[in-house]
Amino acid sequence: MEPVSWQQALGFAMGPGAAIIAGVLISVAVDYSARFKALAGKWKVAVFTGLCVAVPVVAQSLSIATAVGGAWGDLPTTWWPAVWSGLSAAGIGSLWHAWKPERLRNS
Repeated sequence: MEPVSWQQALGFAMGPGAAIIAGVLISVAVDYSARFKALAGKWKVAVFTGLCVAVPVVAQSLSIATAVGGAWGDLPTTWWPAVWSGLSAAGIGSLWHAWKPERLRNS
C-alpha cells in the first residue's frame, strides 16, 4: 500500500474528511474540556458546523500555500467549493446524529 500524498490528504480534508476530522477534534474536546461538555446541545452543533467549515477552508489554504492547487483570489473555483464542502459535511453529520428511527426510540 502506497503512502498518502500531501495532495491526497488535502483532497480528503477538503471533501469527505471534513466531518471526520471535525468529529475527531470534537471527541478530543469532549475528553479534555469540561467547558465543552457543559455546552448546550445547540452550541455543540454550532461548534461542529464551524469545525466542518474550517477544516476544508484551512486545507484549501494549505493547498494554495504549498502550490498544490487553487489561487488566493479565486472565489468561485477555490473558496466556494471548500465552504460548500464544509456546510454539506455539517448538514449530513447533523442529520445523521439527529435521526432516530422509531424502533430505536421505543426500545
